[in-house]
Amino acid sequence: MKKLVSIVVLGAVLLAACGSGAGNSVAASVNGTDVTVADVEALIETEGEAVNKQDFATFLAAAIQWNIFFEAAEADYGVTATEEEVAAEADRLIDELASEGQTREDFLVERGITEEFLQNIARQSAVDVKIRELLREDVAEPTQEEIEEARQVARAGLTNACVSHILVASEEEAADALARLEAGEEFAALAEELSSDTGSAANGGELGCGTLEGYVASFRDAAMEAPVGEVYTTPVESQFGFHLIQVTERTDADETALPPEEELITDVEDAAILAELQEWFTGIMTDATVTVNAEYGTWSPNPPSVTPPADE
Repeated sequence: MKKLVSIVVLGAVLLAACGSGAGNSVAASVNGTDVTVADVEALIETEGEAVNKQDFATFLAAAIQWNIFFEAAEADYGVTATEEEVAAEADRLIDELASEGQTREDFLVERGITEEFLQNIARQSAVDVKIRELLREDVAEPTQEEIEEARQVARAGLTNACVSHILVASEEEAADALARLEAGEEFAALAEELSSDTGSAANGGELGCGTLEGYVASFRDAAMEAPVGEVYTTPVESQFGFHLIQVTERTDADETALPPEEELITDVEDAAILAELQEWFTGIMTDATVTVNAEYGTWSPNPPSVTPPADE
């Protein structure tokens, strides 16, 4: 059975819910509201197959989250979605995600979900958009420093480079390693000997080639200005330690391709809204009173999930 999310099914113990009368039994309680086995099964397209307990736990977690999210969105922001808005969003999701020529039914079956699951996803999306619109009304105007950081991120996304590093714990160790490099020792050999980043150390410190926006800011900026083919003259500090950086190839960003300032301002605002929304989401999941029937697993609020019971 194909799924919307990646889940482990090998060796799973099957839940014999069909014909067992389990449909009306309570799988979980969310802030005093029951989520029944039938509520969860209504989200899953089984194509006649039994539902294994890992799948059931995954969809139960979704049902729990929706209960918390929709209740909190109305309580905290006064936000709900009309049936018309939900239907329109569901149609939009199908148009965006379905393969060319794929029917709605085939789309759902391929992902192992029902129309009810799609409707919940659509409702969540519609409510999310409304909350973001409310948050945008109060978001602080970005500072020039924040705009420049957004510009640097955009520049890094247009810069392609092949980068290697040696990561050590202290500035003193970095200075000693730099002195050995300046004395003629090979970068790759020192990386294998000294670097605490064991993944890259095995490859002589190579981190691969690609755009630079995924690196932490200090490393990213150094990789954009380091002379190609040489070791960057200053150890670069990050939350991971001290890096000695070598850029072997680089294609610098086309400055004319950078986004205009208005777009950068929107990007900064979007990031602030997302951070506030994520903090709110984490809070409502943590504060919710959730009890899961031990037969179906245990609830964890951060990240929100249900862990199925262990195999016996």
